[in-house]
Amino acid sequence: MTAETDRESWRRHFAEILVSGDPAEVDAATEAAVAATAVGADWAAANAAGKAAGKRFRAGTAKAGDARSAGGPSQDGRAKVWADDPAGREVAWPRQLATRLFATPERWGWQAAPGPLQVSEPAEPEPAPRPEWVEPPRPDTSALRVARSSAVTSLTVSVVVAVLAYTAYRSFQTKLEATVDEFGAETMKVYQVAVILAAAALGLYVVRRAAGVGKAVRDIRTFEIPHRAMLVVEKRRYREAVQAWEAAVRRFSAAAAESEQAATRQANGPQWFPVRPAVEPIRVDVVGGDPRRHGWASLLVTVGTSVLSARRQVTLLDFTGQDVGGGLLRVAEASGRVVRVADFDDGAGADLLASVPSQELPGCLARVMTGGDGGDKRQERALLTDVLRVVLECLGGDVSFARLAAGVRVLRQGTGDGLLSDAEVSSLVGRVAEVDQNEWTSRQLRFLASSLNTLQGFSSTGPRPPWGDGAVSLVITPGRRDDAKDLLDRMLVQLAQRAMERGGLRGVLAVAGADRLGAEDLGVLSDHARRAGVLLMLMIDQPQGDLEKTVGTGGVVCVMKMYNHRDANVAAEFVGRGYRFVVNQVTRQVGKSFTDSGGDSFAATTSQSGGTHRRRRYGWVSGTDISNSRGHTWTGTRGWQTGDSIGVSTASSRVYEFVVEPQQILGMPETAFLLVDNSGHGRRVVMADGNPGICLLDRVATVPADQ
Repeated sequence: MTAETDRESWRRHFAEILVSGDPAEVDAATEAAVAATAVGADWAAANAAGKAAGKRFRAGTAKAGDARSAGGPSQDGRAKVWADDPAGREVAWPRQLATRLFATPERWGWQAAPGPLQVSEPAEPEPAPRPEWVEPPRPDTSALRVARSSAVTSLTVSVVVAVLAYTAYRSFQTKLEATVDEFGAETMKVYQVAVILAAAALGLYVVRRAAGVGKAVRDIRTFEIPHRAMLVVEKRRYREAVQAWEAAVRRFSAAAAESEQAATRQANGPQWFPVRPAVEPIRVDVVGGDPRRHGWASLLVTVGTSVLSARRQVTLLDFTGQDVGGGLLRVAEASGRVVRVADFDDGAGADLLASVPSQELPGCLARVMTGGDGGDKRQERALLTDVLRVVLECLGGDVSFARLAAGVRVLRQGTGDGLLSDAEVSSLVGRVAEVDQNEWTSRQLRFLASSLNTLQGFSSTGPRPPWGDGAVSLVITPGRRDDAKDLLDRMLVQLAQRAMERGGLRGVLAVAGADRLGAEDLGVLSDHARRAGVLLMLMIDQPQGDLEKTVGTGGVVCVMKMYNHRDANVAAEFVGRGYRFVVNQVTRQVGKSFTDSGGDSFAATTSQSGGTHRRRRYGWVSGTDISNSRGHTWTGTRGWQTGDSIGVSTASSRVYEFVVEPQQILGMPETAFLLVDNSGHGRRVVMADGNPGICLLDRVATVPADQ
């Protein structure tokens, strides 16, 4: 491998593991690793040298950033924000994030605002066109009008005749009366009666014709009564339809205006809303995450600053070796808060035994040696506890892992390697008989001594305990996977449990890479945190095995991006399933019937009648009438009847589907997460983003979207 290829390999490596992503920091770490490799260092030593150089670079730029004013933040909303100044490219994002994150209320992330509203689609449907008045069809009164016209004509004729008769009578009245008077008084009387009768007949004729006209008019009016009633009803319905249309127009206009106002408010309103659980949980499980741990680092910055704003402490046990807590540490430093770092990866660890009382030390170390999933280990734990108690009783006040390992070797009939005094060796030799000398016990003691020696390599005379009273305490262990790291991780967990019991660890305890500890140890840690009132945040990469059964027991789960399909299915199952009704069967039945019937009949009738009559006309006349009648009737009938019947039936079933599909979890952004909140009443699932750079945007709300 050439030097240039080696350099590029280290550059890619540090670009992946350094959370800040600062090219200058990556270059500093790369040069240190290449220099260490050039002098013969192995990969682990070169990696440690590169990480140390990166930390020194961060410390130097942070001090320089405090001494000089940084430029303005970028407007892209990302967590990595850079500023340029005359001295070169400075890392300014911790100061910028600290200014905004510590000024906003509590939040775990941000929820994106809903999409833009469609102004053209208000809630109320668009009304139809204005109703138009259509005159109902008038009834056919043509026959009645013809009858009325005939009656009017007859009345006119009768009136004309009466007028003419009266005129003629008045014209010839004198002559007529003179002529009649010649025939005597009797004739005059007959004349007068005749005139009266003629006048009465003529008047009756006119009256009857007038009555015919009135009857024709009444017939027309009577025939039009239903039409007039229907016309009144239709006019009332038309007025009601117009009123309903006007009301619909007003509602549509109001809905359209409200929709437009809502769209305007949304267009000008916040684009991000803070998200937090309804009630503070007792445990938070962060499941999934990208391999570079950018998602975990972003979530820690967002949640951690929210906790720090409430004047609470944050303690992070970083078991990933990928600097998950570096972002939170730098933001807290930029805000002027006290931070504390115990990095066991570069040898600047802590005294792992100083904070454990001697009476609790045997049980604590026994738990460390037998931790993890792997069956019932109570017998091994009991043996190790007894052995360590014997060793502690024989040792003086100076207790270290190396001296404990030497004491265990003495019980195995070995030597103290110069770490024990003669009196201590004699005391231990005198108690060798208390330990069974069989193969199983010998293996357990050998394992105990080896493990104690391993822990001695991590223990130092540094600050004790690994965490302190500062706002942020960061404990970092190596990122490799071996027995030594597992022992160190479990030892730190035991120390955290005892610190919570005594009140030395408060606020929030976050464990990154907690799935390596096992479900049993995490359950014990959760019980200690619950009793101590400490919020426990467990960051689990893959919720498999017994861990799957314990996820969500604290009330809140943050599901982040998954890369394995099985893990995505587990996460989708935890989020839950919704149900809906689906038509799964449609039955159509069609029937047709036809009936044909017919018949005929014939009838014949014959009748005869006769009679005699007499009448008088110019004498008596008699006659006889005879009539015969015959009739034939033939009737034929034919009937057809057809019928069609169509029946359609549907059957629906209740189906359950994922609320969030596994493929959606596989395709989530690195900093996005699903907040599954069971802490309050009910259960809610919210899609949020933990990228702390969102706080640098302009349109970020300070209250949740549902408030």
